[in-house]
Amino acid sequence: MNTSPPAHGPSQDPGGARPRVLVVDDDQGIRTVVRWQLSDAGYEVTEAADGQSAMTKIAEESPVLVVLDLSLPGVGGLDVLRSVREGRVGGALRDLPVIILSGRDGETDRIIGLDLGADDYLVKPFSPGELAARVRSVLRRAGPRPAEVISVGPLRIEPTTHEAWVGDTRVDLTPKEFELIAFLAAHPRHVFTRRQLLEHVWKSAEWLGEATVTEHIHRVRSKMESAQGPRLIRTVRGVGYQLDIRT
Repeated sequence: MNTSPPAHGPSQDPGGARPRVLVVDDDQGIRTVVRWQLSDAGYEVTEAADGQSAMTKIAEESPVLVVLDLSLPGVGGLDVLRSVREGRVGGALRDLPVIILSGRDGETDRIIGLDLGADDYLVKPFSPGELAARVRSVLRRAGPRPAEVISVGPLRIEPTTHEAWVGDTRVDLTPKEFELIAFLAAHPRHVFTRRQLLEHVWKSAEWLGEATVTEHIHRVRSKMESAQGPRLIRTVRGVGYQLDIRT
């Protein structure tokens, strides 16, 4: 394993503090290897061996990113992720970047994890160097969500509270459904292909098929229409989807 520091390590604050990454896995060997690699890459690494300890450390230590195994004793990885995204852990850390580790290579697991708001997904066994590269990539992409409310016709997107409204009705969306409609609402009338939406919303077009986008569009449309809203998301035949402000 190449343990030399990367050419472009993580940015540090003026006081020299290293960004803190929490590694959550019940396998001590995996935690040790990941800690070595990320420490060499310029990160401060803390560890947790179970889901409950992970949630405590997230709330108390405010890491910049979590590497999270799915198969944990007690509270599972998906439950930890769901609690973070719903603001039940660390409150303001609901947008905390999370990279999932899993010994399962099924598309269903990836869809569930990414739909709950994971930022990346890595299948075991994995290269520690690749994980370090994914950590850098996710942190480069991560940033504060826009604070401005986005309004398109009767649709209102409130990024700071992660809420979508159609008129006076709040639409109950999963984290990924919210990201999808928020992205389309931020670019009204712009037509995006399914592949572009995978890249912008799911942050990759490699793991999931385009049917994932189709299914999420269908679910968001159904929820918006159940809230008595018009069909704002228009299918452009042979191209993709747009949020049509003329509707």
